[in-house]
Amino acid sequence: MGVSGRVGVVSPHLLVAQAVAAALRSVGTPAEAMAWETPLTTSAPAGVVTPRFRRLVVITDGLDNEAVMAHVRRYLAVGGVRVLVVTSAEGAVRWGRLLESDQLDVLTQTTAVSELAEAVDQLDAGRPVMDPERRTALRTAWALTVDRQQRLEALMATLSPQQRRVLELLATGRRVSEVGAELGVSSGTVRSHVKSLRAKLGAATQLKAVAMYHQAHERMFAGDLVPAPRQVGEESNQETRREGSRESSQEGGGPGAEQASGVLDEVSGGTVTLARR
Repeated sequence: MGVSGRVGVVSPHLLVAQAVAAALRSVGTPAEAMAWETPLTTSAPAGVVTPRFRRLVVITDGLDNEAVMAHVRRYLAVGGVRVLVVTSAEGAVRWGRLLESDQLDVLTQTTAVSELAEAVDQLDAGRPVMDPERRTALRTAWALTVDRQQRLEALMATLSPQQRRVLELLATGRRVSEVGAELGVSSGTVRSHVKSLRAKLGAATQLKAVAMYHQAHERMFAGDLVPAPRQVGEESNQETRREGSRESSQEGGGPGAEQASGVLDEVSGGTVTLARR
């Protein structure tokens, strides 16, 4: 392998990856953190692509969004690499869309460090970490989530432009009188629109209709930005800058070192409970 350690640990937040790698090493599992934007593969002069790690632990740290999904797909596209995603119970459902691949397994972030180490051993031995029932359950849960979202969007499409605008304004927290003033109509007209749109949506109350609006417009993946992976040719220059930055932050125990200590405190207690910062 390109670097030492049997397993690579990566996260959109480098400090989290470093903390989990340290926790794994503390229980005897060789692990090394890898910056999120570092390419997983290296290219030899002969053009041979070699994975840096054959086993990779991905700590999402609350960022179970489309950008992270796409990043993990790139890992899965590398032959012979197995990926273990550690996420929240809610986030695990979103990974159901990728669980048709036997290269991917999912654990929740309340997993004890010792259990995470055992899971890494399973990866190393070529055995599945998830049982078939759990894999099927997550895939089914994801399919149901997509279906529910599509049904909500279809219901919203039945509303007239006026009804959609009324519901949109109510969803921003405006009162009926304020919606009327915004649209230049009476409160009675607004209430009439609300009654009609509730009937179309099957919403028992105005609050329920507003909740359905928010659900229909909720993005299935949060829009948080994460660094895009760099090409192999960019790595050496970036690595030099990263080393210099790391040295300066560690001298005198700067803010970066203090933050890393806080993350390590959460992990070293024996359980990976990584909440998003």
